[in-house]
Amino acid sequence: MSIIDRRLLSIIGKRIPASYDAIFPHGPRIGLSSRISEVALNPQPLPPHELGAAIAAEFIQSMWLAERFGINHENVFDELDDWCPTRPALPKLPPWWPPVPDPDPGPEPHPEWFSAFHLGFAARIAAVSQEFEGTRAGEMLNKTVDRSLSSIESVMG
Repeated sequence: MSIIDRRLLSIIGKRIPASYDAIFPHGPRIGLSSRISEVALNPQPLPPHELGAAIAAEFIQSMWLAERFGINHENVFDELDDWCPTRPALPKLPPWWPPVPDPDPGPEPHPEWFSAFHLGFAARIAAVSQEFEGTRAGEMLNKTVDRSLSSIESVMG
């Protein structure tokens, strides 16, 4: 940044302090965890399809990391039953997430909640799985979508 640019920025910043927000944002960060950041600001239950999509994003990130570091994808897939159960049960959220209120108080979620959760989960993974086409991670993601769809079918009867 040249001296003139710095001076100009200083003059504009003194006259209109809000202009610094365009350069140095002070609000919530936007990124992969932006939805989780919103929850941290106002903890309310996420709609089931949004929660499923957020869990899917975490799973995709774990699968990508396994691909990059040469870890067996089966290890990531084995943890999936905690995050995305195949029977009507509440998912165990990743431990690094902020506290999220229970979406459906009670021992088991309603079948509609469970179906919507799996639909959001499967939709997010299906949207991204083509990026992994032809890799072992892509095969595992396709297997995950099939798993979610069979869970929906089992609840719908």
